Amino acid sequence: MKKMKRDIQGKFAIKSSDYREVRSLRLTDDTWKGLGIASECLGLTRADYLEEIVRSNLNPCITRENSKISAYNTQNFSEPLPSITRYEQEMEKLRTQVQNLQKENLELKERSAINFVHDVVDFEAIRDRILFELKLGRQASAYKAAQKALNRFIQEIKHLVDSL
Repeated sequence: MKKMKRDIQGKFAIKSSDYREVRSLRLTDDTWKGLGIASECLGLTRADYLEEIVRSNLNPCITRENSKISAYNTQNFSEPLPSITRYEQEMEKLRTQVQNLQKENLELKERSAINFVHDVVDFEAIRDRILFELKLGRQASAYKAAQKALNRFIQEIKHLVDSL
């Protein structure tokens, strides 16, 4: 980026022999920021940037047919100024990338939770420990009924986890 030159008093150096008078414009904050970004990208002051636009014949002509600016929408240039639209396009790309990464992250979290349940949790060992705590013989009807209920419970949990 070009550095803007200033004189001894700290004012911007004169660019040409043409005298410049101080002028004022009423602009929205967004327009002022956009003008600042566009001019800074080109290493110009806002005033120099506006003069460049006028010198490049982007200003309306006396006849509408020759004008490069739409009579209905003054921001609709025949070619968008690259320094203004570049950041918006980049921001849109970054937003899309963030959304894709968030989706990927969510899928990985879901998969890791499922793998945790399948790989780490030993349902059968838990079932056997609970049945042992009942202090019943393996042939007892209460033992068999509890075992059957716990097996059914394990099947339901596995089915639920697999359906995620």
